[in-house]
Amino acid sequence: MDTNESEGNLIMPGSWEIHKIREERVLLGIIYSSDADVSINYAQHMRTLQLPPDSDFIRVGGLPYGPARNQAAKMALEKGYNLAFLDSDVRVEPDAFMRLMETKLMIVSGLYYQRFNPYQPVIFNEGKDEKGTVVRIPVAGWNPGDIVPCTFVPSGLTIYRLGLLKDMFANFPLPFMWGVDIAPVPDTNGMQAPPMSEDFTFSWRAKQLGYQPFIHTGIVGLHETRAVIGPKWMIAAPSPDPINGMIGIIQ
Repeated sequence: MDTNESEGNLIMPGSWEIHKIREERVLLGIIYSSDADVSINYAQHMRTLQLPPDSDFIRVGGLPYGPARNQAAKMALEKGYNLAFLDSDVRVEPDAFMRLMETKLMIVSGLYYQRFNPYQPVIFNEGKDEKGTVVRIPVAGWNPGDIVPCTFVPSGLTIYRLGLLKDMFANFPLPFMWGVDIAPVPDTNGMQAPPMSEDFTFSWRAKQLGYQPFIHTGIVGLHETRAVIGPKWMIAAPSPDPINGMIGIIQ
């Protein structure tokens, strides 16, 4: 029966509603370092995080980030979920993922900033250096709130739609492949991905398959960084700053 039926105070969803719920649900991958350490602020903010109905969580840690993300992506694909990532050093507003899902884009990330000098926004297009190697070129000219097309999308605050996951795994056994400071990553379809982190490799590959990545600059995450304390010295971390999107953690 395709219409809702009321049983007392309980409204039973019909087949159309069930289909829409399944279409929008996400598997949220929480990716954390091997020490499983998160800040108090991160732990508190997770209690208010909003996700579409019937969504689920997976925590993956103690692995290199590439294998961790591939593990979460395979589970999302097998169970028919869209994939979301929220890394253990990124904090967001409670409705961040709901707003990312509302864009209906196949691959879209919120905006956050590098947690090291020069603390630039993580929003890059593709360029070439003098040797012809693919490099990241910062995207300029956008205004806060813009949804900006780009090439390299980070995975710390990101949505990947199920249809994209299907195509990626059909072309790449390991869609997230770490290649920084090693060598270009060989691809099964004859391309070579640039020697970059596993999330940038994924979005670069997605664009080669015809999926345009985007950054939603109106959804800003706080990228936590840490200060290191010694007996007579301290490496300072940035103070909380809504423009730079960072918070300093002293431990």
